[in-house]
Amino acid sequence: MKHIKQICALFFASAFIVLNMFSASAYEKDEHNKMMCDVLFKNFKTIENDKDVADEIKALEYASYLAIDQFNGNGQSELDYLKNYGVKEIPKLSEIDYSGGSYHRRATHRGWDGEINLYEGATLDRWIIRKKILINTADKIFDFKGNKEKRESFCAIIYYIHILGDRLSDKKYYVNTEIMELGGRTDELDITNELIKHFEILFKDIKNTHRHKYQHVISKLELYNSKISELMKEYEKDGKMSDENFKLYQKYAEDINEVLRDNLPEMLKNEDFFSEVFYK
Repeated sequence: MKHIKQICALFFASAFIVLNMFSASAYEKDEHNKMMCDVLFKNFKTIENDKDVADEIKALEYASYLAIDQFNGNGQSELDYLKNYGVKEIPKLSEIDYSGGSYHRRATHRGWDGEINLYEGATLDRWIIRKKILINTADKIFDFKGNKEKRESFCAIIYYIHILGDRLSDKKYYVNTEIMELGGRTDELDITNELIKHFEILFKDIKNTHRHKYQHVISKLELYNSKISELMKEYEKDGKMSDENFKLYQKYAEDINEVLRDNLPEMLKNEDFFSEVFYK
């Protein structure tokens, strides 16, 4: 049997050669896909039917891209793929499209639960449609047995893996009106606190034999959240992020990513909705 990472690599290699000739964003898309696969599947083998598994991964990649990173009229082929795959309520491209290049972050990168705190007007309307693409794709792939909260939190975790990847790749610090803060906010509207919240929902019924791993992840996330909080206090006092603190900020982002890579795959492998698809 092949590693799931090897299956993902087939998409990265073919897409990179062709798409990177036209747009720098193609490379970024491949990097996001690789990061998602690492966090969801690292070091685990897949079922023998590679084609089926590849289709599921591709659907998750496309849905994540359309929800978070689509802009400037791109994405029709991804919408068509998901529609043909059987995802319900696929919107028209015009219903989700944003112009403005990298400024699309303001409309999609500021939080999964944007309808209650971060987006408004037409931006909010589009975001509600966009996040349903990812939710409906997850519904097509997995059987959550009617547990809408678990489905929502799984999609939110995919979302925050993507936003974490952007924080990792940024060359300078961006304020939370551009992209959600990494951690340390008193109102808890940041990536780390959101991951903790959705882990608590997704793994609410985690088996006792794996609870130690879950508790390890939560304690690590809380630790890094505390460290980021100290950086943000300095930022608020000085009104800027020093080069030294920005290096620390990105180190904490990589540390959080490592915690996810090293623990989430095994935790998901022991969730029925996930193992029934990828570990039959």
